[in-house]
Amino acid sequence: MKKLRLAYFGSPDFSARFLEKMLGDHELPIEVVQVITPKDKPVGRKGTITAVPVKELALKHKIPVDHDLSALKIVDIALLFAYGELLPKEILAKPKHGFWNIHPSLLPEYRGAAPIASALIDGLDQTGVTLMKMDEQLDHGPVIAQKEVDVSPSDRHPELALKLSDTGYELFKKAINELVQNGSVSEVEQDHSKATITKTFAKQDGYVDPKDFVGNSTGVFNKFRGLYPWPGIWTKVVINGKEQRLKITDMELTDGKSIVKKVQLEGKNEVDYETFKNAYKIEL
Repeated sequence: MKKLRLAYFGSPDFSARFLEKMLGDHELPIEVVQVITPKDKPVGRKGTITAVPVKELALKHKIPVDHDLSALKIVDIALLFAYGELLPKEILAKPKHGFWNIHPSLLPEYRGAAPIASALIDGLDQTGVTLMKMDEQLDHGPVIAQKEVDVSPSDRHPELALKLSDTGYELFKKAINELVQNGSVSEVEQDHSKATITKTFAKQDGYVDPKDFVGNSTGVFNKFRGLYPWPGIWTKVVINGKEQRLKITDMELTDGKSIVKKVQLEGKNEVDYETFKNAYKIEL
C-alpha cells in the first residue's frame, strides 16, 4: 500500500503521545516527513528555554523539525493536533489533501483553545473528538468523523486529554485508510448556528472565592480538574494580617462534596491540607 507523506503540527504532551502512536503503527499508510511546532520558550522560575513535547519526540526519532510555516515541505497531507495557531489560507492549500485537524470536542460545540478544560469546568459527563478538514476560520471546516467519549467523575485534564487523544487516533486511522483506498473521504458541513467558543485560560482564571468551597462545592471541583495542572486553582487567605495566595494542588469529590487534599502557600512547599490547617488555623 502506498504511504502518504505527512507533516505533523502539534505541541503538548497528549499531542506528542498521538505522534508516538503514529510512528509505532506500522500498519498506518503514512510517513511522517516533517514536524512543525511553536518555538522553544522559557519555562519555570529560572526561565529555562525548553522545547515542546512534540518537538522533543520528533528529534528523538530524527524527524526534521521546523518552527516557521513557510518551511512546510511538499506533502500529501498535514495533520494538526493542539498546535495553537490559526493557519493562513495559502498554507492550508499546500498539501495535496489539505490539513486535517483533531479537535477534542464534538464540534461545533467548544471551538477554540480550551475545549477539554471547558468541558470539565462545565461538568459534562460526555464530550468527544472531531476529525475535521481545516479552513481559515477557527474550527470551522467540514467534519470527517466524530465520536463521543464518556467523562469519568474523577477525570482531570490530563486523563481526559489522553482518552480523547486515543479516540482521535482511532478516527484518524480509519479515515486515512479510507483516503488511501478511495482517494477521498466523506465530509459534512458543521451547523455553524450551534457553535460555541472557548476562551484561553490564564492564571487569574483559577481564582476561587473562599465561600465557594462551601456554597459551590461541585463547581470548585470541576474547575480544579479542568485547570489542572495549569493554571490551577487558588484562593486568598489572611495569615498574620497579610493576604496571601493559596494554591489548591489536589482535590477529590466525595458524596457530592469537594475535599481539599493538598495546598501550596505562595513561597512555600506543597503540604497536606490537614497540615496547613493545623499550622495556620485556616479552614476552607
